[in-house]
Amino acid sequence: DLIEGVLVCPACMREHPILDGVVVAVANIASWAEHQGDAVLRRHDLSPITEGMLGDALGRGGSFDKERHDLSTYGQAHWGDRAELDPLPAAGRMADLVATATATLPAPPAGVWLDAGCSVGRGSLELAAAGAELVVGVDLNMAMLRRAEQARRTGVATWPRRRVGQVFDPGRATCDDLPRDRVAFVCGDVGVLPFADASFAGALSLNVLDCVPSPVGHLGELGRVVADAGAVLLSTPYDWAT
Repeated sequence: DLIEGVLVCPACMREHPILDGVVVAVANIASWAEHQGDAVLRRHDLSPITEGMLGDALGRGGSFDKERHDLSTYGQAHWGDRAELDPLPAAGRMADLVATATATLPAPPAGVWLDAGCSVGRGSLELAAAGAELVVGVDLNMAMLRRAEQARRTGVATWPRRRVGQVFDPGRATCDDLPRDRVAFVCGDVGVLPFADASFAGALSLNVLDCVPSPVGHLGELGRVVADAGAVLLSTPYDWAT
């Protein structure tokens, strides 16, 4: 596991940092850091009590408040069915969505797959469990990617669970039974994917199409990086397409 470092492109000499095991593969690091710098520099060693107290002091509407609410929403959607406390039904959770998507294929996923808009990473791990040789999860949100990489590296997923109002308690789920050694996470833009043409045997994009600035651009990028005859599995909150 390469936790921290720098990748340098030999063609253009552009530098790409590796932070907490996640490669930041964006074209404009300065612009990315302006929006994601707080999440990168945020401490993760505070107790829930201290974190909650500081969160209350910072108030609503700030970057930390939004980060915790987003992590709560996506953490519950991805890992709620495995939560050690108050688990949620599996139906409608991320594992169920991935199973529904891969069931549309004529054969289990094989080769190298892309999980575009991977969030906190459950879909990437489930794709690997379904048969993919390697799954590369891509998202632009560093706070979520750090949680995804933590789960991949340690076998334990954690997230802040919003209970009532501004009250959060720690969510925790184990995932050491999933093939974590066949998953990697990259920080990148799903509308400008940092991969060569035909890099993947297939791609998964769950509930992303209606969230990106250019749905057509996202579709074009998926078509570009997936090899001929490869599968692209898409979903919105309303429908499925293959």
